[in-house]
Amino acid sequence: MHYNELKIRVLSLFESAQEFDSLKIRQLLATEKTLKLTDKAVEMALMRYWRQGLLSRTRKSGMFHYSLTKRGLARKEWLMNSR
Repeated sequence: MHYNELKIRVLSLFESAQEFDSLKIRQLLATEKTLKLTDKAVEMALMRYWRQGLLSRTRKSGMFHYSLTKRGLARKEWLMNSR
């Protein structure tokens, strides 16, 4: 996997007001045949992106729900344009 490839794929899942729980994100990424990621790898990536301020998260019913921040939207656009 190339540098930032996972970040691009995760951030591309989100639209501006969309929210996904971590299980849904793992399921969406699992549909891509080229990615072979463990659940732990996806959870760690989500935590990194949250710490970087690219995703916001809330805890509901014992599961984290993620949404794209303004910073995440700007990074997504920059990454898509710099490909």
